Amino acid sequence: MKIVIVNSLYTPHIIGGAEISTQILAETLTAAAEVHVLTVGPQNRAAGIECEMINGVTVHRLPYNNLYWIGEGKDAGTLKKTGRRLIDLYNPAQIRTVRKLLDRIDPDLIHTQNLSGFGAAIWTAAKASVPIVHTLRDYSLLSPVSSPIANPMLSRMYQWSSLGVSKRVSAVVGISSHILNRHTSVGLFPSAARLVIPNVVDGDIVGAPKEFDRKPLRIGYFGRIEPEKGVRELVEAVRSLPREMVEQVVVCGEGGMRQKLVELCGKDDRFQFTGKVTPKEARSFMAKADVTFVPSIWEEPFGRVIIESYQVGTPVYASAVGGIPDAVWNPADFLFKPGSADAIKEKITAFHGLPGEEKRRIQAQCLKHCSGFTKGSLLDKHLDLYASITKSGSPAYALAAVNGRS
Repeated sequence: MKIVIVNSLYTPHIIGGAEISTQILAETLTAAAEVHVLTVGPQNRAAGIECEMINGVTVHRLPYNNLYWIGEGKDAGTLKKTGRRLIDLYNPAQIRTVRKLLDRIDPDLIHTQNLSGFGAAIWTAAKASVPIVHTLRDYSLLSPVSSPIANPMLSRMYQWSSLGVSKRVSAVVGISSHILNRHTSVGLFPSAARLVIPNVVDGDIVGAPKEFDRKPLRIGYFGRIEPEKGVRELVEAVRSLPREMVEQVVVCGEGGMRQKLVELCGKDDRFQFTGKVTPKEARSFMAKADVTFVPSIWEEPFGRVIIESYQVGTPVYASAVGGIPDAVWNPADFLFKPGSADAIKEKITAFHGLPGEEKRRIQAQCLKHCSGFTKGSLLDKHLDLYASITKSGSPAYALAAVNGRS
């Protein structure tokens, strides 16, 4: 089987979790298929397509064919960013480039991921006989930015432009039930089979015994330090609690709010702001924490840090928003209202009051929960999906086959 995966960026160009998850998917599929990745590179049109082999995957980097390359868009002004996003709605140059490359590769199946730099219209570049799967990793088909939708008019334009071409997709995968429902509820992917396949979180499940009988808690936060991440609410909750209950909070990450929070904490030496750390360093901090908090306010598509924390044996409390509930073990007890310092305070108090034996039981359940987010599970679910679609090549067949097993 020959599979083409399409994503905005690909290693070594990594902005966030989408690039990591796409690389894991591509490399995992090499065990069962010939895998090609189409991505957007930093070169202009005159340089043409660049090709290389990375860990068994053939990577084709297309020219950006736009105002600028998305990997260098951090310093682009508002006008330029708006122009690039509008071109993404329908980019004839990129569609032609993709069509020629697909004709040359001649895949049995195409699996698209994030499409910034391509545009959803590239779904029309494939032959009608080739089934297309799309994985929803962000909200870019609904909004020009992957964040809560702030401009309803622009949002409607994006949805309208995606609606017609989404009819070409045979199956749509959400990395959480929330992100899948957000797209299908507005009419996207009307002919597609629908299912949820969570992200793989690459890492060993190595939870070690903790000093759960100790009473003062060591709390961890891992992520960007921005308002939508709810870090301020976590800080406020801890500051209202005595040292006998919380002795340390490690905040791993960078962001625009970091300096404000450092100043807010003042002389409270319980808070440690590490700045940006490597994934290995982050896992080390996670392993040392008694509990991790994920207090996001915005609609997270998934909750990668939750599974990463479980893998090192650290329980997690998280806000009940977006795709987070799909990742959390025992949501009834371990979710809280987003944007509420009081709700966080209640969960800290509750965990502090648990006996050590109960905390060890919770740790064991969290470690068990990780098994649903492994590469083996990812491979099996995708191969089942691909088989159901390619048997007849029809979306109707896929809908019956896949949803019939749900």
